[in-house]
Amino acid sequence: MGMKMFSPAFLFIIFLMMEFAIFSCGKNSSFDCIPWEGKALLTFKASLLDPSNRLSSWNNFKDCCAWDGVKCDTTTGHVISLNLRNSKTEDYNAYLQGNQLDYSLSELKYLSYLDLSYNDFQFSPIPAFLGSMKQLQYLNLSIAGFYGIVPHDLGNLSNLRTLGLSSIENLIVDDLIWASNLSSLENLDLSYINLGQTKNLVNVLNMLPFLSILRLSECSLDNTNLAHTCVNSTLFTHIQNQFYGEISGLLKNLSECWIDKLEEIRLYGNKFFGNLPEDVGELKRLKYLDLSSNTFNGSIPWSLGKLSSLTNLDISFNKLSGSIPSSLGNMRSLRVLNSGSNQLRGEIFMSLGQLSNLESIDISFNFFNDTLLEAHFASLSKLEFLWASSNLFKFKVGLDWAPPFQLKSLGLQSCIIGGQFPQWLQNQKALDNLDLSNCSISGSLPSWLQYINLTILDLSRNHIEGSIPKPASSMRFLFLSNNMINHLPRNIGHMMPFLNRFSLDGNFVNGSIPESLCEMKALRFLDLSNNYLSGNLPDFWENFVKLNAMRLSSNKLSGIIPNSIGEAYSLQWLHLNNNSLTGQFPYSLKNCTKLVLLDVGGNKLSGNLPDWIGKYLPYLRFLILRNNEFYGMISPEFCQLSQLQVMDFAYNKLTENIPHCIGNFSGMITNKSINSTTLWPRESLGQVMKGVEQEYTASLVYVVNLDVSNNNLVGEIPLGLTNLSGLIGLNLSHNHLEGNIPTKIGDLKSLISLDFSSNNLFGTIPDSLSDLSFLSHLNLSHNNFSGRIPTGNQLQTLDNPSIYDGNPQLCGALLHKKCNDDEAPNVENHAATREDDRAEKIYLYGVIISGSAIGFWGIIGVLIFKRSWRQAYFGFIEVGVGKMLGW
Repeated sequence: MGMKMFSPAFLFIIFLMMEFAIFSCGKNSSFDCIPWEGKALLTFKASLLDPSNRLSSWNNFKDCCAWDGVKCDTTTGHVISLNLRNSKTEDYNAYLQGNQLDYSLSELKYLSYLDLSYNDFQFSPIPAFLGSMKQLQYLNLSIAGFYGIVPHDLGNLSNLRTLGLSSIENLIVDDLIWASNLSSLENLDLSYINLGQTKNLVNVLNMLPFLSILRLSECSLDNTNLAHTCVNSTLFTHIQNQFYGEISGLLKNLSECWIDKLEEIRLYGNKFFGNLPEDVGELKRLKYLDLSSNTFNGSIPWSLGKLSSLTNLDISFNKLSGSIPSSLGNMRSLRVLNSGSNQLRGEIFMSLGQLSNLESIDISFNFFNDTLLEAHFASLSKLEFLWASSNLFKFKVGLDWAPPFQLKSLGLQSCIIGGQFPQWLQNQKALDNLDLSNCSISGSLPSWLQYINLTILDLSRNHIEGSIPKPASSMRFLFLSNNMINHLPRNIGHMMPFLNRFSLDGNFVNGSIPESLCEMKALRFLDLSNNYLSGNLPDFWENFVKLNAMRLSSNKLSGIIPNSIGEAYSLQWLHLNNNSLTGQFPYSLKNCTKLVLLDVGGNKLSGNLPDWIGKYLPYLRFLILRNNEFYGMISPEFCQLSQLQVMDFAYNKLTENIPHCIGNFSGMITNKSINSTTLWPRESLGQVMKGVEQEYTASLVYVVNLDVSNNNLVGEIPLGLTNLSGLIGLNLSHNHLEGNIPTKIGDLKSLISLDFSSNNLFGTIPDSLSDLSFLSHLNLSHNNFSGRIPTGNQLQTLDNPSIYDGNPQLCGALLHKKCNDDEAPNVENHAATREDDRAEKIYLYGVIISGSAIGFWGIIGVLIFKRSWRQAYFGFIEVGVGKMLGW
């Protein structure tokens, strides 16, 4: 009866609906991979090296739409998205590597999204075929190892909305006119591409009506690229180019062009100088302003406080001075303020305390002098980052203060806190980074520190004493140097197994090095120097495969250097100096091929000088073996250390000649010194210079020194030594060297300290010594030099006679001893002078006699032959005589 109620037409509709449902279910929500597109992807994969197996899911046993990084259209099954962006940029093994971008990608006709950023296509050009993939709406080839000219064919991608070509591999845009065809473009990133020769930049940008995000970081742009022209972009992000001069003209241009729409200005890392103009306050809609890392001076303009929409303000790393204007208290939208590294002074927290939306404050490295009270922070409930280091702040808060904020990062280095460790920090449960170094904190560390999940803790240069309490297991960086801590827990390694850097230098820690240190397998930097540690070096260094720098110097360690130290093969900086270590130098250190500094000076090591160092440690720049008991020769093998800039073998028992190849050290030649970026933080080195030991830290990069003094070396000074024009210190004293000082010693133009004393050198002191313009310490005493001491230029300032003591045959004004040519003239010259004098006298006498004869006969002859003259003359005589006699 019920079945008859359904008409045939109704049943037919039900049937069709069931068929459609079955069909839809059968197809699933995702089509199977289009065969030729899957084949194209596998061809593309075959063109790549994939060290970390990122594409392991790409195989014939799995639908390509389910492969990692691949996305298909749910209706058609075509591949529409390929995202192979590398997220692990610090791990080179995670980079996909290819000789070129394979043409097989052009088979993906429906691809609208392609991201190959942060991979390595090994200096290959961007292929022109990408311009044929006209469905693309997103294309990102940033930092992918491409090289050469950006193909103009990319201008065919009229559907493109995002284009990322940011590169550090020398991509060039010779003409940007092709980009004017990208009529849908919204986001353009050409950072690190050389656009300096692109004269049509602004015109092209104005032809992109939807462009809203423009990034041109470090594109070699200057003022001429943007002068007196408006760009139709609502987000202006020219970063780190070569804009120069005063900024007032540019800001005026910006305000006139975009006064109603400009929201972001990033001009950091340029060459602007002068005052910040009041015009900046006219950019009413501005939300982000970054003018950091220029050379602006003067005060902060009051008009800045008119930017009520501003959320981020960065004016750090300039030369701004004066006080913070009170108008900043009106910037109620401000969330991030960075005015660090300027010359600002006065009080600041009266204004900042009004900005209730502030999340991050960095005012470090200025001259602010507030006394910080609880009231200053009452409204800052959203504050997460506070950096006020290196100012003149005084913290005065109650022991029971409960701050309204939960900080993630706090830096108060060199502010005055005093007393015990701040109690109010106990409630800062989100704190990750804490720097209270040089804050006059005393007493012991509280046990509740373990309940704060700190990653970084710096309490160095305080007066903290006692032991190290258990920290949070999250700790990665712990700096406790220069305190009064006297105990290192035996289970220290179990307490902090993930520690990356550990500095405990300059304390009073005694006892042996705990065996549990071997649990710190992530350790990269270890500094236990300048303590009272004793006993043997532990034999556990095979656990430290990540260790880059280790300082155990200036302790009381003894015994041998264990062979396992060679298994810490990542070591670059190794300081074991000033202990009482014995035995031979471990051959296993040849495995530490990355070593830059090796200092084992001031121990009791013995045996032949380890010449294998020259073969196995090619990057070595600082080699200090002084004050040990090494013997034998300085092998020519050491000359293979072409980068060496400090070689200190003083105070050993070395014999034989200095090798003639010593001039091969290119690291000791001018402008070849180490790049400061390779130095570990707080790296230092002691060197004897000017006769006294000096500690070099920040200036270590400039130290170039050769010291083989106080050995038993013989032979002559190698002529090649004068090639080392970068030397600032040269000490060959207290050996048995003989022969002359090389005449080209003046070629060592950088020398500050020169010591050849207590040898058997002879001959004259070369005049070229006076060419050493920077020389301030000279010692040539106790040799067999002879002749006159050179004078002139810098030598005039080195007026201490002791410089030349023990050289009895030297002479000169400085020694108050005349040289032979000052006391008696040359005999041959004197004889010649006498002959010249005799000839001159004969000539003189001849002239006188001939003159007299001519005068006499000239007068008498006239009187004889001229009667009238004769009568007049004798008449004149007669009258004159008569007058005299009174006639």
